[in-house]
Amino acid sequence: MNLISNYKKAKYELDNFKEQLHIISKYEKQAKKFKKYLCQTILVYQNLISKVENDLKNIDGIEHKLYYEIAVNGTSTSKAIEKVAFEENKDVSTIWKNYYPNVKKQIKELQTITKKENSISTIKGDD
Repeated sequence: MNLISNYKKAKYELDNFKEQLHIISKYEKQAKKFKKYLCQTILVYQNLISKVENDLKNIDGIEHKLYYEIAVNGTSTSKAIEKVAFEENKDVSTIWKNYYPNVKKQIKELQTITKKENSISTIKGDD
């Protein structure tokens, strides 16, 4: 009788251990995916921050203010131009024509980096 109860207990525990091992394997796969997502996201953000800091070092004057408003503060291009024009006592059309084209390329490059981050976010959701 004692041998049978030990057999049943061992069988029950074996099934439990197998189930726990299966659950752990599932979490390990999810953890690997999440780790990959985090590494990719960190890289994108490092590139973004490095680009902004580098651009800010290489731009001065009105272009610097305009870039700072758009890239750092997240102000829309139109509102940033209006703000800089007001601060610099210049016409909005002057900023659009003479200063914005000088920072437009850098802003487009930032948008490209941001799109990479968004594509990584969609990868995170995959199972």
